[in-house]
Amino acid sequence: MNPALAADQLKYGYDRSAPIVNGFNLTVATGEWLGIVGPNGSGKSTVLRMLARLAAPHSGKIEMEGLDMADLDNKTIARTMTMLTQTQEGALDISVRDLVRRGRNPHLKWYEECRGKHEDVVDWALSVTSMAGLQHRSLVELSGGERQRAWLSMCMAQTPRILLLDEPTTYLDIAHQLELMELIRGLNRNQGITVVMVLHDLNQAARFCDRIVAMMNGAIVRQGTPGDVFKVDFFREVFGIEAKVYDDDGVPVYLPNGIVSKQPHEASA
Repeated sequence: MNPALAADQLKYGYDRSAPIVNGFNLTVATGEWLGIVGPNGSGKSTVLRMLARLAAPHSGKIEMEGLDMADLDNKTIARTMTMLTQTQEGALDISVRDLVRRGRNPHLKWYEECRGKHEDVVDWALSVTSMAGLQHRSLVELSGGERQRAWLSMCMAQTPRILLLDEPTTYLDIAHQLELMELIRGLNRNQGITVVMVLHDLNQAARFCDRIVAMMNGAIVRQGTPGDVFKVDFFREVFGIEAKVYDDDGVPVYLPNGIVSKQPHEASA
């Protein structure tokens, strides 16, 4: 079976001496939940945008299910892969159902409307994201967590096999963060959707992701299971913090203790 996504030697950035992403290689297995982590400016979101073809790499190649994405049209990609960004049009005054209907656009011919079997898919998307009870509400009336689920429901209406997410919990309180992460876990496990997610919250990444890729300066510096990656030296080297790591029933949980102390020559530089 071809991997869901495969990136080979991606490079992005206009400054050749310090590109944002440089020589990036990644393979994402079908059905995997991959978390991408790293400090600000490490190139995480840029990589995700290239995987979604929202940004074109300056060199390198990306394959989706064995096909070169450079050879595919936007509709073909949208029928297989979708992306939930960090922020959306919060002031969009349309009903949740009308928003979710937009997810069917890649499957419609230019003269078709969303009706019949397409409306059945909209019903399904609302159901799997627990939004059926809010489908007739306007987006402007929803809470942040509800609005994020509405946009995720639109993504599901595309019936994708691959879901990309860029820090989807950033502006949510902790209860809504966990609610969204559990929802995504259900889509991954029950629907078999491959998930690639950029996350700031490392404890959430450890609890939910099958595999972690850590980036610094546009390249991968660590990868493996959360237990393999989240070690004391990882937090010191990648994030510049001292941390204690505890085992919580097989899940590594970290507690930061402070900033890594600088050497005398570093402090005076």
